[in-house]
Amino acid sequence: GINAEYGNMERLQRISDRTRKPVIKANSYQEVPSDFIDMIHRMKNINLFSSFNLLKPDLMPYLNLKSAIEVSTTIAGTQVEIKHRSDGKYGIDLSSRGLTHLPEEICFNSNMQQCSWINLAQNKLESVEHLEVLMHLQEVYIGRVLEHGTVHGNRIGKLPTEVFQLPFLKILDISGCMLKELPGTIKNLGNIEVLSAARNKITEIPIEIEQLGTLRTLNLDGNLLTELPDFLSRCHSLRKLSVKNNRIGVICDEVPMMEGLEVLNVHGNMLISLPEAFGEFMNLSILIASDNKLRGLPATFEGLTNLQVLGLEKNMFKFLPVCIPKMDNLRMLSFNFNEITEVSEDVGQLKKLDRLWLEGNKISMFPETLALAPELDDLKIGGNDFTGLPDCIGQLYGMRDLNICNLKLIRLPDTFEWLYNLQRLDVSHNNLSVFPPEILQLKALRELQYAGNALKQLPEGISVLENLHVLNLKENQLRDMPESFSQLKLLNILDLTANQFREIPLSVCSTISLKYLDFSNCHISTLPVELGRLRNLRSLILDNNTFDTLPETIYGMQELTELRFADNGVSALPAEIVRLGKICVIDASKNPMEDPGHTIISGGMGPIKEYFQRKLFSSKSGPPAFHVDVRGIRAAV
Repeated sequence: GINAEYGNMERLQRISDRTRKPVIKANSYQEVPSDFIDMIHRMKNINLFSSFNLLKPDLMPYLNLKSAIEVSTTIAGTQVEIKHRSDGKYGIDLSSRGLTHLPEEICFNSNMQQCSWINLAQNKLESVEHLEVLMHLQEVYIGRVLEHGTVHGNRIGKLPTEVFQLPFLKILDISGCMLKELPGTIKNLGNIEVLSAARNKITEIPIEIEQLGTLRTLNLDGNLLTELPDFLSRCHSLRKLSVKNNRIGVICDEVPMMEGLEVLNVHGNMLISLPEAFGEFMNLSILIASDNKLRGLPATFEGLTNLQVLGLEKNMFKFLPVCIPKMDNLRMLSFNFNEITEVSEDVGQLKKLDRLWLEGNKISMFPETLALAPELDDLKIGGNDFTGLPDCIGQLYGMRDLNICNLKLIRLPDTFEWLYNLQRLDVSHNNLSVFPPEILQLKALRELQYAGNALKQLPEGISVLENLHVLNLKENQLRDMPESFSQLKLLNILDLTANQFREIPLSVCSTISLKYLDFSNCHISTLPVELGRLRNLRSLILDNNTFDTLPETIYGMQELTELRFADNGVSALPAEIVRLGKICVIDASKNPMEDPGHTIISGGMGPIKEYFQRKLFSSKSGPPAFHVDVRGIRAAV
């Protein structure tokens, strides 16, 4: 029955009503009890871990809850997780199991055959034999492209024939599976809507792909393609095509005839031009063509009247194409890291433009017409050749994100304080050796990047920036911090790397909201006991200083997970460090560590705790050398 800790079903239901997210651990059933099914049907949020050998088919409809439900069981020695997603579909998660083959016992299990998706990513599979038995599969992930771009694949080597026997298949991901080609038989995927074959070694797109009348998304990122062939124009259902990081040098003239395409990503290829007929992409709303060798755009480009996002950073443009101001629906325009020397005055006519990125060009004068862009929310214009900002910048009242780094600025205009909606400001690597008073008027500011400005002192008034969460002051000339600094009640991240501190200011130790603190390369010779006040700190970085001891009050940092103090003079860890239950990273390299030594420290908290336990029990008389004065620690903390 249910684990004794819960007592009975009624008690479990009371726990559910109180917590809303109970965890049920069940013993080994041959079938699911009816009262158990009734109970979970009434629960609103549940995370179910069980060891049912046979899950009744009628259990699944009852698992139609708002949050995902997880059922874990073992079949043929393999841990199988059945997950119920928020979209109502349940499936089999076999990712990261080290599988070399797909166990047939899983495929022939009657409960598995009801699932609509299967995840086999990040194994060692060379085949997926018996996959066709899972007739109801709509989604198959043999490889997987994650949101941040990481690909988890297998060793399949070719498109498995089993997928052609899945009549309801709509999504197929075979990314990172060492494929050299997509075979002509791909035309047999009659209901496929999403096909992802990223990070393989595919050299060409097969012509049979035009016969996939339901295909809406095609991802071939990170392959060896050299062109986009003309027959793609006959893929009328295709809405999204991504071929970034290939070797494409040619887009055939007929390709823009893909009347339904909405998103095209050709980032990281070898394009020197776009076809003249590019304006025929009538429904294109997003175009990413960054990191190529483009110098201009075709005359027909202004025909892309539905284009909202245009990414052309890291190309070879010397000026903004004349067609840009005519594209009325543009919302994001990126020309970062080109060779642009001036910006057309007509850019201010883009009334819907809310993101303009022109960082790392050769613009000699700030384009004053940008003040006419009423929706501009995010402007990146740092790393150009102008050295001053015009007064009109204060008219960008709606601006929330502004990057003006690497401009050799020595002051900000008086009108800068009018940017009262600004939330993120980057003025790094200028010549602002005196903190501009205009910044103190930006009460909505959440992040301030002020690195590399030779700043010698922060004003006492810094405390008025009460919404500040992130403050980067590295590579300046600070020696102390104002007493009012501790009044920044929301500050989470503070970077003071490479300044001229000799000790950590007490006002910083009193900023208890801090979660990340970096005092690397600051010549700090001693650490104050007050450092233990930072009870919310998770990362403490103290590399390359000159102190030789860590304070015993480090015990107060109960949330600490990362401690780095490489290249100092520390020879011993305080025993109180074993009380930091969440710490998982300790970097004590380049220190003369003896108590304990580097070998023990590199093993993590487990060996460190064992070391101090042995030291305690080996003490012959009196209290151990590392006796904890609890009252003293509490007083300091």
